[in-house]
Amino acid sequence: MKQFLRILFVPLLRTLLLSGFGVVMVSSILSAAPINVGDEYGGGTVVYILQPGDPGYSAGELHGFVAAKDDLPKESVNWFEAKSAVERMEVNGNKGWSLPNEGELSLLYKNQTLVGGFRDYSYYWSGSEVGQKALAIDFFNGEKILSPKSGTMSGIKRARAIRKF
Repeated sequence: MKQFLRILFVPLLRTLLLSGFGVVMVSSILSAAPINVGDEYGGGTVVYILQPGDPGYSAGELHGFVAAKDDLPKESVNWFEAKSAVERMEVNGNKGWSLPNEGELSLLYKNQTLVGGFRDYSYYWSGSEVGQKALAIDFFNGEKILSPKSGTMSGIKRARAIRKF
């Protein structure tokens, strides 16, 4: 942990002090709370922060993914249209949104209370495809199904965009 703090904060502290920031100002910047699941960050709400052993984890770097605060607004589109709409999204200047893969959607389901805004008794589509179907998860009980991609998003099929950071 000490090495992590040294790698992260020593160069930051040096830069801030050399830039004319006072010691009091620097200490208040450094005492800011770290980012946690449920916090607002990067145009969404933090769903997951990569941990040691996760693919893409790098000590001293912050990576994970956020979810958009709301579902895709259109309920009468099919999976292809939903995927395309999500990929065109821009939230507060943040681009690079996508439908979550199966693992990301499972984490979104697990952390749905912290993220908020999910509808009861609704299946949420993932970007994971199996032929002409896409995986969806029931956010009431965690049940996984394969849903036809050509069908429309009725009241039980929704989409929530995610973005990696």
